[in-house]
Amino acid sequence: MINSTTDIIVNGLDLKRIRTALDSIKADDKGDIANPGYRATVEWDSGFHSTTHTTDGQVVLSDEPKRYGGEEMGATPEDLLLAAVGACLVNTYIAALSAARIHVESLRMNVSGRVNFRTAFGLEAGTPGYENIKIVVDIQTDAPEEKVIALMDKVFPTAPIPDTIMRPVPIDVEIVHHAEATTTHAS
Repeated sequence: MINSTTDIIVNGLDLKRIRTALDSIKADDKGDIANPGYRATVEWDSGFHSTTHTTDGQVVLSDEPKRYGGEEMGATPEDLLLAAVGACLVNTYIAALSAARIHVESLRMNVSGRVNFRTAFGLEAGTPGYENIKIVVDIQTDAPEEKVIALMDKVFPTAPIPDTIMRPVPIDVEIVHHAEATTTHAS
């Protein structure tokens, strides 16, 4: 039920809740709302298959296609990266569209790219990751095209995941090694 004097729902988003979050971010720029931490625990299962447990308890399965030696029991890491980019941009864009009171009938992000596996497999020098990532936004709204394009231009730089992969971000790797226990047999 929507209380017309206090609740404004646009595209399924409660703008009052978003405003409350924004006010919390403004009030405490170092707090958990303004600067949240995320964790993912990725556990190897077998072959190329792994299971990830996310901050909020979601489970994500990852594997490689059979043509690369996997069993196709989950999304590839490459697909997960594209999904993260697309999902983050969808969330950023739909929030901005909703705040602008633009009603969205449909929104789809087609995110694609090619990975250099020749370098990933050590066959040549170079960069093993994506050569580029392309995003095609397919949107139907009640607003003029110029307005939805201008809004995307404004919010794209604020989308955290695209921003993260477009700039150098330090990654620290720490290895905690557990030596295999040796079993002694009595003679």
